[in-house]
Amino acid sequence: MVDTAHVHFFKQLIFELKKRGAEVLVTARRKDITVELLEKLGIEYRCISTMGKGLLGMAWELFVRDIRLFGIARKFRPDVMMAKNAGVSIGIVGALMRVPRLVLEDTEHARLQRLVGLPFATCIITGTGYLKDHGGRQKKFDGIWVQAYLDERFFRPDAELIRRYGVDPDKPYIVLRTVAWEAAHDAGHEGIGDGGLQAAVERLERFGRVLICSEKPLGDRLCKYANPVPVEHIHHLLAFAQLYLGEGGSMTAEAAFMGTPAIFCSPLRVGYLVAMEKQYDMVYNVDTMADALPIAEALLGREDLKSQWLKKRQRLLAESDDVVEFILQTIEEAGGQ
Repeated sequence: MVDTAHVHFFKQLIFELKKRGAEVLVTARRKDITVELLEKLGIEYRCISTMGKGLLGMAWELFVRDIRLFGIARKFRPDVMMAKNAGVSIGIVGALMRVPRLVLEDTEHARLQRLVGLPFATCIITGTGYLKDHGGRQKKFDGIWVQAYLDERFFRPDAELIRRYGVDPDKPYIVLRTVAWEAAHDAGHEGIGDGGLQAAVERLERFGRVLICSEKPLGDRLCKYANPVPVEHIHHLLAFAQLYLGEGGSMTAEAAFMGTPAIFCSPLRVGYLVAMEKQYDMVYNVDTMADALPIAEALLGREDLKSQWLKKRQRLLAESDDVVEFILQTIEEAGGQ
């Protein structure tokens, strides 16, 4: 079961499972650009619901999703069901069908989803920095989730891909990221507005071109800063950036892992990002974009910034498990193979 933030994570697992002769069925929600990204990556899927609005809309969507997933699973008869972050649907459906449920968990602040989904999980897989304890059901690996698709075995930054869309990787640029704050676990939070974003752009553009990746439409004054690189190539954009700062946790980890200094601008604290700051000095966790700007200016004034972060990446890799192989082995164990 995947949505937008999980497509890249699951893609390498899907390819590897198929190489080993497994039959894989992917279900998805119509949320943000999830289905479009699956199609661009050539991954077959079944879309079983559309993201609801508000708590009532999300509850209705969950009901519809569970009914449809149950029908699909009864016909497909999986040996293992797997999802990322709470596994709300696979937990309930898998328990009814008595199928092992593997949940890949990294979002400690998603309280509602965790309350509904995690009690049904057979195995909860967590990585470096995870802040909760699930006892005997928890299986831990050393490493960060993004290694499952950004390790050099699976991904090589390509400068030509971003040149094609008008971004020169040989000239400094900074990536800003804003999110819509519409997920269930985002309730009660709101992000930076156009005024704050404009102020950030004005302070940062003296260091290079500023590109904004936004889940919401940008105002008239900010449209010229909109990122032109399509989402399927976003990791190439992050790899050549001088700096990333924004509200997206996954993108923060992706940028830092590829050697780009990254600042997470959110009141939420995510275990793997805290670890990337405390253990590896690759990420800065701050509450707001305004808090991030002095750090960003200090970083951008340093020499050899990228080479310093690439050395930190090498240390992380040296201390990490093979994330893909770890999860594949866990799947095989759960399926009795």
